Amino acid sequence: MAKIKDLMSTDVISVEPDDSVEKAIKLMIKHRLSGLPVTDSAGRLLGLISEFDLLELVWDPQTGQDRVYQYMTREVKQVDQDADLAAAAESFRTLSIRRLPVTQDGQVVGIISRHDLLRHVMHARGQIAPVVPSLLSAAEPAVSGAAAP
Repeated sequence: MAKIKDLMSTDVISVEPDDSVEKAIKLMIKHRLSGLPVTDSAGRLLGLISEFDLLELVWDPQTGQDRVYQYMTREVKQVDQDADLAAAAESFRTLSIRRLPVTQDGQVVGIISRHDLLRHVMHARGQIAPVVPSLLSAAEPAVSGAAAP
């Protein structure tokens, strides 16, 4: 069975806790992402900030200069890069999340999304051409975690 590292995107766009919410929003819009890992300067996962976390801004748009740490989710499910795809699928099903940070020794090394798993299923069924994550990452940074239609 394929491993997480076989499908994950390695060109991860992240923010740090002291970054402004405005910066996080601009990155999400620019890269068409629905969420970003929050890491420290060494790349260790501290949390996740998502569109859902930022919906509060609809009521108070002046909070754009607030910091990421004020809105981020701190307890984030993550998956090891050597785990089977079934581990990610189970997390997506039971937790209703869109993306999982992929870690190795506490460092964020990638991200995998529901979209990545579904693309893999269709490829396995011969319905679409394979997508090599490294080529995808070079063409479209961090497509994993892109907002669902």
